[in-house]
Amino acid sequence: MAPVSALGLEFALPNMNRFRIAVTVVAALIGSRAFAADLAAPLPPAPAPNLQFKAPPPPPAAPSSSWSGPYVGAGLSARYDAVDGDITSATIGTPPTPIPLPKQSAPLPAWEWWGNEPGAMQYIDNVAMSIGLYAGWNWQVWQSYVVGVEADFAYANETADFHGSPYPANLMFGTPSLAFGATPADDFKVTTRWDGSVRVRGGWLATPALLLYFTAGLAWADISSVSRCATHETANVSNCAFDNFFGGTLGPYLIAHSALQLGWTVGFGIETLLWQHWVLRTQYRFADFGYPSAGPFSAFTATDVRTCTGCSAANTPMVVSYQLPLMEHSFEFGLAYKLW
Repeated sequence: MAPVSALGLEFALPNMNRFRIAVTVVAALIGSRAFAADLAAPLPPAPAPNLQFKAPPPPPAAPSSSWSGPYVGAGLSARYDAVDGDITSATIGTPPTPIPLPKQSAPLPAWEWWGNEPGAMQYIDNVAMSIGLYAGWNWQVWQSYVVGVEADFAYANETADFHGSPYPANLMFGTPSLAFGATPADDFKVTTRWDGSVRVRGGWLATPALLLYFTAGLAWADISSVSRCATHETANVSNCAFDNFFGGTLGPYLIAHSALQLGWTVGFGIETLLWQHWVLRTQYRFADFGYPSAGPFSAFTATDVRTCTGCSAANTPMVVSYQLPLMEHSFEFGLAYKLW
């Protein structure tokens, strides 16, 4: 084995070992140069940051108005009718002679209209249940306010009787002075069957589903009266019995009147929106027909004329005029369906 000099060292190695050492040294030199080249080479540029941002989603569209649109409904009401039966004048005979009215009111200042009663007055009040229909159109304005128009119609066969006279009071006249009527068979009857109104409405939404509102407008009421004079004889009573009215017979025994009365109305209520189309209502409404009688809102008025067959001119005809101021108080529960 011959000696070998490598890196200043001499080794005596076999030929195979010499070859292995040479390969190792060459590979180390090549690797070190490649590593140095890698260190000297510039680094690749860093990837640019992704500056694209997604825009936030648009806000949800404002919900459509939940109160605007037309509606129809039905209601059940408790209706209290306060009726004053006022006799305004009474005369008998030809020429007419005034019959003194049993109740005279003291003169009051003009501004105290509520205290000026006619000569004779009787309260003829009644309470009844009524059923009705209503329809209207709402507009929701801004966010929390609702305005609209509405019309309604209600029916109740509401009748009040004053027994003992064909008029709102017993009339005393004649010589000797006798009461006209004063028997249970004589009566004066007032009936209000149907009423209606056309109104504007305005309210505030306490919550999106709860509406507090006021309403006002014109009202109409069907009013009728019946004066019935007894046809059977009662001792010492001048009525419509045969030959019992100052020696003659007074008639007709039954006189009826009716009219469609114009008035005004105001009220307030609460409505609750149920689900999407149903609206529940609680409402109070006041209507006035002649309290006081002024302008187009006058009270119901009528005049009864009865003539006597077989009487002298001093005892025929008998003419009695009266009026029926009416106030209505209605407490309604209703359910409406929104058509829109």
